[in-house]
Amino acid sequence: LVQQLVAVQATVTGIVATTTTCIESMQDREKFWQEKYNAEHEKAKKLEILYTATNRENTELIKTSAPQGPVLNEDQFFDAIEETLEKMDNLDKNLECLEIVKKKEEDSSAGDNAGDKKNHRMYSQMQELINKYIELSKQDPEAEPSWQVLSKSGETKIYRKEEQKGDVLMDFLVATTLVEGVTAAEMTEVFHSKELKLKWDHTIEGDKLLETLDDHCAVYHQILKRVWPAAQRDIVYASHKQQLDIQSGEEHPSWIVCNVSCDHPSKPESDSSYTRASIEVVMFCQTIGKGPSRKDIKCKIVYSASVNPGGWAP
Repeated sequence: LVQQLVAVQATVTGIVATTTTCIESMQDREKFWQEKYNAEHEKAKKLEILYTATNRENTELIKTSAPQGPVLNEDQFFDAIEETLEKMDNLDKNLECLEIVKKKEEDSSAGDNAGDKKNHRMYSQMQELINKYIELSKQDPEAEPSWQVLSKSGETKIYRKEEQKGDVLMDFLVATTLVEGVTAAEMTEVFHSKELKLKWDHTIEGDKLLETLDDHCAVYHQILKRVWPAAQRDIVYASHKQQLDIQSGEEHPSWIVCNVSCDHPSKPESDSSYTRASIEVVMFCQTIGKGPSRKDIKCKIVYSASVNPGGWAP
């Protein structure tokens, strides 16, 4: 139980730290393109002023026929026009890049689930788990006598609840926390994405994609780093990310990620040189608040991890 508690605390801390880094990276990117846009816009204004002043000067010189300075000939005039147009094209390209960056963030927040296939073999199991955690997210552990508080640290709280699975009575651990300045869509993307996960979860030695079930669900083979003197573990699991329907009283859609052990013919347990572990990990995320800046939003997280390390001896 202590090991599970430490693992839950470490995972939540890692997710929060990585999400903070991602937010800072996105803010730096937005600042870079905004500065780029401002610089190009200022250049365009200066060129326009220079062109207007030069054109006015040339007009006055032609009218007075006074030798007060060089007059642009036809070739020089059109070269200046071409240079100005090129500057404007570069400005348009930079603006387009800025729009692409913003569009990606909007798409991430929108969470289009159009690519889901509701007939893949893990879908029913995932939906049962999702329904369970939707109900769990509505509960108030502080008011439920069946929940026991194990740890409190700021907004992060860890609870334990006994749960009957068949003939076995198991400890059910749940962590809740609030993360400022991030949306539910962004948080679940950090947790679900294979590339981002390798940046914050330092217990992973390798993670290989075995099968894509739909746009938001795939099967992976994960090898965990060995912790001496225990034997090295591996896991075959399906990872499913889903946007949930907006419920009454909510302003934003919630998101959920489910990581559940499964079998796969390409990685049978009998052929594994590692001790096969099994997991049931779920993270439910809900965006709270609204406003023009990230300071106006928070992400409520309900996280649970049930791990069977497998095997008898280390």
